[in-house]
Amino acid sequence: MKLAFNGATTIRASLAEDIVCARLAGFEMIEIWKSKLLRMLITEGWDVVKQLLKQNGLKPLTINSIERATFSENRKEKLAECEELCQIATEIGVEAIVVVPGFLTETLDETAIVRESVSVLKEMSNIARRFGVRLGFEFLGFSNCSVNRLSLAWEIVRQVGEDNVGLIVDTCHFFAGGSQLEELEEIDARKIVVVHVNDLPKLEDVKDSDRIMPGDGILPLRDFFRTLKKIGYDGPLSVELFNEDYWNKPACETTRVAFERLRGLCYVTEER
Repeated sequence: MKLAFNGATTIRASLAEDIVCARLAGFEMIEIWKSKLLRMLITEGWDVVKQLLKQNGLKPLTINSIERATFSENRKEKLAECEELCQIATEIGVEAIVVVPGFLTETLDETAIVRESVSVLKEMSNIARRFGVRLGFEFLGFSNCSVNRLSLAWEIVRQVGEDNVGLIVDTCHFFAGGSQLEELEEIDARKIVVVHVNDLPKLEDVKDSDRIMPGDGILPLRDFFRTLKKIGYDGPLSVELFNEDYWNKPACETTRVAFERLRGLCYVTEER
């Protein structure tokens, strides 16, 4: 598996810092945080971004992300954002755009949630196909997110039925939302774009800011990794945290620790 670093983990660092520090730590891929990328494109331009990625030998895996893509008050705005990010992705060689479902303000049954999600993803898929870009649909394990379980996200992706639309599975959202390893066993590994890896100190009232480095919490990550291996997943593993304690540290220190923890977890899992 290839190891990747997500720019959310060092949110206060620039994209240039993320790229350099990720390379120094040993990562092969990087997930680019959208606001950092847009800022650098304005101040430095396309060529500088592409050159920096090339010089550091990093594959740009995803752009994160189109937020609240479903149940939006303005679908046209979300579709326009999808087109903008897909164009950027093509210019700098990014493989996929992360698409995040919206939150609910009222109780809806799964049929309505699936219908809305499939409709939006099909429209975005048509846009992304013009640019040769994939979409990664990432469910969030929060109770008020419209799609908070792996099984529901997988059903949506299945119904979309497009080869450029897949899943993003995040260990925080997987376990906090109550998804089970048996659900993961039912997934076609070829449809997983990337797996976000992080740990948690608890499983109740989880917030994004609770995330900690892989191996520092209570999540059964080794069992999770073994299940990934069982279904034949050999794609990217990416460290993604939203913890302010890491944001306050030097970016290169955080990327170094993230790489060591992720590589160590992979090694131990493969050995057993």
